[in-house]
Amino acid sequence: MGIALGIRNNTADGAMAPGRVARFVALVVLLAPASIGRAEKPPKAPAEVHSPQAPEAARAAMRVDPGLTIELVAAEPEVQSPVAMAFDEEGRLWVVEMPDYPNGPPPGSKPEGRIKVLEDRDEDGRFEHAAVFADGLLFANGLLPWKGGAIVTAAPQILWLSDTDGDGRADRRDVLYEGFTAGNPQLRVNHPILGLDGWVYVANGLRGGKVRRAGRPDAEIIDLSGRDFRFDLIHDRAEAIAGMGQYGNTFDDWGHRFVCTNRNHLIPIVLEDRYLKRNPYLSAPSPNSDNQGPGGAARIYPLSRNWTTSSLHVGTFTAACGVTIYRGDLLPESYRGCAFTCDPTGNLVHQEVLIPSGASFRWHPAREGVEFLASPDDWFRPVSLAHGPDGAFYVVDMYRAVIEHPEFMPPELKERPDLTLGKDRGRLWRIVPEGRRAPSPRPHLGRATTPELVALLAHPNAWWRTAAQRLLVERQDPAARELLRKLVESSESPLARLHAAWLLESFGALDEHLILKLLAHDHPRLREQAVLLAERRLAQAPPIRERVQALAGDADPRVRFQVALSLGAWDDDRILDPLARIALAGAEDRWTRLAVATAVPERAGALIRTLLRPEHGLASRVDEGRLALLRELAALVGARRDPDEVTGVLEALWSLDEREAIRWQIAGLGGLADGMGRRGQQLGAFLAERSKAGAVAGRATALLGAAAQVAEDQSHEPAERVDAIRLLAHAPWEVAEPPLMRLVTDDPSQEVRIAAVRALAAHGRPEVAERLLTPWKVYTPAVRREAAQALLARPERIAALLRAIEAGRIAPGDLDALQARRLVEHRQPEIRNRARKLLRESMPQERREVLERYRAALDLKGDPLRGKEVFRKNCATCHRVAGLGVDVGPDIGDTRTKTKEMLLGDILNPNAAIDGNYVSYTVATKDGRVLSGLIAEESASGLTLRRAEGQTDVLLRQDIEEIRSSGISLMPEGLEKEITIEQMADLLAFLKDWRYLDGTVPRRSGD
Repeated sequence: MGIALGIRNNTADGAMAPGRVARFVALVVLLAPASIGRAEKPPKAPAEVHSPQAPEAARAAMRVDPGLTIELVAAEPEVQSPVAMAFDEEGRLWVVEMPDYPNGPPPGSKPEGRIKVLEDRDEDGRFEHAAVFADGLLFANGLLPWKGGAIVTAAPQILWLSDTDGDGRADRRDVLYEGFTAGNPQLRVNHPILGLDGWVYVANGLRGGKVRRAGRPDAEIIDLSGRDFRFDLIHDRAEAIAGMGQYGNTFDDWGHRFVCTNRNHLIPIVLEDRYLKRNPYLSAPSPNSDNQGPGGAARIYPLSRNWTTSSLHVGTFTAACGVTIYRGDLLPESYRGCAFTCDPTGNLVHQEVLIPSGASFRWHPAREGVEFLASPDDWFRPVSLAHGPDGAFYVVDMYRAVIEHPEFMPPELKERPDLTLGKDRGRLWRIVPEGRRAPSPRPHLGRATTPELVALLAHPNAWWRTAAQRLLVERQDPAARELLRKLVESSESPLARLHAAWLLESFGALDEHLILKLLAHDHPRLREQAVLLAERRLAQAPPIRERVQALAGDADPRVRFQVALSLGAWDDDRILDPLARIALAGAEDRWTRLAVATAVPERAGALIRTLLRPEHGLASRVDEGRLALLRELAALVGARRDPDEVTGVLEALWSLDEREAIRWQIAGLGGLADGMGRRGQQLGAFLAERSKAGAVAGRATALLGAAAQVAEDQSHEPAERVDAIRLLAHAPWEVAEPPLMRLVTDDPSQEVRIAAVRALAAHGRPEVAERLLTPWKVYTPAVRREAAQALLARPERIAALLRAIEAGRIAPGDLDALQARRLVEHRQPEIRNRARKLLRESMPQERREVLERYRAALDLKGDPLRGKEVFRKNCATCHRVAGLGVDVGPDIGDTRTKTKEMLLGDILNPNAAIDGNYVSYTVATKDGRVLSGLIAEESASGLTLRRAEGQTDVLLRQDIEEIRSSGISLMPEGLEKEITIEQMADLLAFLKDWRYLDGTVPRRSGD
């Protein structure tokens, strides 16, 4: 995180004098370099808000969705630095406080973390009475009420704190699990929540750990690398699970789990680890879905004044946390099932509308350009969300000046004096419909009878259902079983049936009759969960098995997805026909294809043959989903390397008489090759051996040659050509090399050229390096990056690359920073030393002399305001910093990790390390023009050059005679001719300190 906000003078609550406040700032971020953007028409807000604000003034400044209002539940001194909350069965409000965030207590001092229990004794809606339940906790960050106490996440442990003598304070502290990684408080195990199945789920905080049951030296150690964790205290079991949440963990009503990370605000966990582990031949992607792509794709629209340490993060999530699916019943129905995520750096809570899509979800903001909840108050720090018995939505507001951890701050800010400013403040808020006062929650479920608790499983508010479920799990009352059976049999509420079924399952009392009832239910989400409940019974219960097989034709994609996953638990050839139906119905959905693949570790070949039979007709229609299905299943066959299974697949492919049979044969053969390649075997060698035994393998060998014709035929779609090129990676060298070289050098499609580079690189021949180096000057940036990666993949190719640099065929700056690092840190000393010598000596003598002369600027105290003018006159035509200039060259405003010495080298020797996207290209057109600039965009039909001041030239590829890289940066050398040493000192000061020009951010104590 990395956003800083200025605190403006304020004495509204008498807390700070103006002179003192002026020395402090609000640096905003809970988890990473931060984000800020603005709506085109944001809600009307006060022109200026002076932070910190008294609670009522802070509330008045907030903007929440129309028709809703926000109420204060509790504030300092009752709560201070709150990070999590939960209501217990008596309606008491439990709060986790973290006053010693971010650095913890001084050495030798007691940790300040606390758990408080709040009560609203006068029933006015404000929880005015607070009592400390437990203290001395180091970075505790989450809790779940349990058996009168609380399960608490406090890495490296998960604790159960309880009060055995009834005095309101925890006098017993049991360590349940230990071994979670303890480090940065933003990256620790967190958010314990109870699942439908009775297990407690936690997010691992991204740092994992080696976890085991405490107090048992012989207990199994569970590796949480890349995964989350769950445990079942009733049956004493625990395991690693799919997902890797940072700070946030939530379920929807139907048991689908979601997590978040600081840059990715909403991540569904689509399938569990146990499914992936059962197929050792499957090279599977992450089981988490993020339809926004890499972090930063989603937009946010704060009302507060803040900025990012990287301009690349403007308007995006940088501290996403506390993701929660709203499951209450007080807000309007349109909010139910929506996902909400806090971003304390942007002082907001964001809303997404979830829409089922295949086996997962897609989503969009409820209102474009406007947040669900936002404040112009820089200290408003929403970090967590919760439901209440009243159906309202609760917001945990840490209310701090600085919420970023020093680990993520620029070096000049790590010692700032205000890191704990506001530690004695904190607020809890409640969002309710306008004009409707939410009553104070007083459920008193601790006194409820078992029949009363069972009846509450039908409550429309998820808080009541989950609280009743938890109490039933805790009590383990045998009398509940018959009541639960009746609920499964006859309840009008699908959710009541669902909770009751999972409770019976945890009691070991769910019978075949009830599962069949659920499998036949009208509600698709109930059928989906029923398949999961049926999974372990498939082998022994024919009626259940037959019903699950029939659901392979269900109209709902998520039901079919779960059927595919569950069928994999049954080791029988009879799974093939239903799996084929599921695969064909959902071939366009990558998750459905993956579910099918997990189910056939030893039957992938048989499934391909089943799919290609006329009754299923995989090859009757060509589309990318079906082709991908064939490739992925064939890769499993290739990875298994069973000769008979491979031959069976080839026979099935060769039996096709469809008009486009060659497409299917190329896709299938490509999949076989990919799978074999992962296991270190070449398809060509395999086919050469098998060709002697039969014609099928011989025809496959011939197809490798035919793929070259498809690859070069521009009348085919790029995707079809890329498939053929992939296959050429496995063809004999004499067959593959000529067409691949023509494609690398001359093809108009960048996608095709990159595929051809990869196919060339897949051949282990010594000639490959020279083939990749020969057309270097005509490579576009993307193709050049791919070629460089290929050259760096093998020591003999690296040697050729270094020779090319020595000969001047390739400039050292053609390698990006990561590629150069791979060379200078190579494990082979001869490569490492040679690379260091070459790259160090690549600077021309004249540039060295200039750089040495201008080092004097490093010892001068520059003036950033004067430096801003130097930037405006000399740099702004191609660079943009602090809103000044034009985005042509790379972003140079993110200087958190760059020293002034590094910046000086970049300015005076711009060709030393050029990002491949910013190399200058010269284009000669057929009508005699010669143009130059950066390649800003490229397609099969043309490209766009960008020049200084943002000017562009758009060219059709048919008009281009030649494209050639200059090998140098668009930024000219010789800037020293325009800038004196003193001006250079000013420019460097501006580039390092432009964020602090308003004078509000104290960079270190005493500034």
